[in-house]
Amino acid sequence: MLLKNRKKACIIVAKNKTMKKLLSQWLMGEVVHKESVDAPFETVMEKLEEAVKKHGFGIQAVHDLKQTYAKKHLPLDPDFEYRIVEICEPAKSHKALTEMSYDMGVMMPKSIIVAHENGKTTLRYMKLKPWMVSLMFPELDVAPLSKKVSGVMEKIVGDTLAAVKNAGEKVAE
Repeated sequence: MLLKNRKKACIIVAKNKTMKKLLSQWLMGEVVHKESVDAPFETVMEKLEEAVKKHGFGIQAVHDLKQTYAKKHLPLDPDFEYRIVEICEPAKSHKALTEMSYDMGVMMPKSIIVAHENGKTTLRYMKLKPWMVSLMFPELDVAPLSKKVSGVMEKIVGDTLAAVKNAGEKVAE
């Protein structure tokens, strides 16, 4: 009976967008962190690359969805720009895989999205709380590592915005 009621409650929540949003916000907080800047897309990309290197990370890949979609002849707005920048710090990822678990690989590489929307350039990244990652890997003590990585992601985006601002571009409030 309890299992049936729990399943029924989950279905009700899943179908109710307002309830789902409230429950998600209450449980997880802000998962996708987004910042906007009034600056050219390429300037933000350049400053992001500098910030990534400053923090000991490297760019593993850049997925340019504008190119991908164009190759598939999908319709795009003329100013569409959307890149997924995958970053990694090899020593930390090596340690996570070899000393913790190969399962940690599902959390790698970290991604920062740079997009052009509504006349601004935006940066986004997933901001998982350390306790969330701990629940994903209950047999591992990943909270300290998760907290560090989340802090570095925040610094990379913050440094990118500061560098853009120092280059004379306007950071959106």
